[in-house]
Amino acid sequence: MRTTFHIAMATLLALVAGACGNLKNDPFRVGTVRGQLTEFDPAVALVALVGQPGLRSNVDAEGRFALEGVPAGPVELFIVATAEKAARVGVTVQGGQSIDVKKVATKDAGFFDLKVKAAQGQRVTGAQVSVVGTPFQRLQLDDKGRLRVGPLPDGCYGVTVSAIGFSLLQAEACVGPGEKKEIKLDLEADEDSANRGCAVTGCAEGLRCAPNNKCVECYEDAQCGEGLSCKGFRCEGPGAWCAPCDGNWKCQQGATCQDLPEGSAACVAECADGAEGAAEDACASGFTCQGGRCLPDAARFEGCHGLLGLSTQCDGDARCRDQGLTDGLCVDGACTIPCATDRECPGALRCEDSAAGRVCRPRS
Repeated sequence: MRTTFHIAMATLLALVAGACGNLKNDPFRVGTVRGQLTEFDPAVALVALVGQPGLRSNVDAEGRFALEGVPAGPVELFIVATAEKAARVGVTVQGGQSIDVKKVATKDAGFFDLKVKAAQGQRVTGAQVSVVGTPFQRLQLDDKGRLRVGPLPDGCYGVTVSAIGFSLLQAEACVGPGEKKEIKLDLEADEDSANRGCAVTGCAEGLRCAPNNKCVECYEDAQCGEGLSCKGFRCEGPGAWCAPCDGNWKCQQGATCQDLPEGSAACVAECADGAEGAAEDACASGFTCQGGRCLPDAARFEGCHGLLGLSTQCDGDARCRDQGLTDGLCVDGACTIPCATDRECPGALRCEDSAAGRVCRPRS
């Protein structure tokens, strides 16, 4: 009995001693990182720990920051200085000590331009994006599934996308200084949503729920634009130059569906490299040869988007210029542009007299 008592007391004392040791040693497992940014905007600047974004510090009016409770050992700081500047800085923290980082000079930041959609065309609502290990957590996509994430210091990052009715999506992407990288991601419906079909979930913009409960572009001709017909659940036909498209099947002969600088896709014809500028026989009226492609005259239109603004309804010149017509005019309630010859007017438009002078308009 006495032996048992002695063993129990020894165990208790050992536990107490161990507990005291932990209390004494805990402060030496973490340290403090202090520093100062050479360039910063107090409204957005922050410093966080990569991998532990909850451990963060704002900066004061002089750009100083202090991160407390940083685990001892090598760590990396994630720094946002301004809306366009950022940096990642590696430091080694000594337990129980404070380390001063030399003045940090940040670089041009990168950005991820995310475009998220459902692989089978279902409507995606309430989707959230996180950049793993950074302060960018649970960011909301817009109604079209788009989001610009940044500023990001150059490097590689894990990206996760979560949405109700879809499996968690994980991806990895790298970005360089000043780079704006487009990332297209497809969400896969979870088993329950896949079984229910689009009659319950609905379809993304531009798609329709077919009788087979699948999201498709069309299932009858009336659902396609002028000159297009529904074949195999998609609209096909000879789309004019600059017509929006998602495949060559929507473009007239001699044109292909190509990505444009403004971020959309349209039917574009190619032209000879030696035809740069405005060779008369290189491109159709209203278009010039730019980088081997027939595109809307850059002096008159802000890309295909601007050209499509012709003939849209308006209540003033400003509305037309907002549509991408550089020198747009509102004439008789429709957007147009001034001209001197028919060559400046795209498609079926002709250069004719009006109250505002000669403008491109349907032949009277």
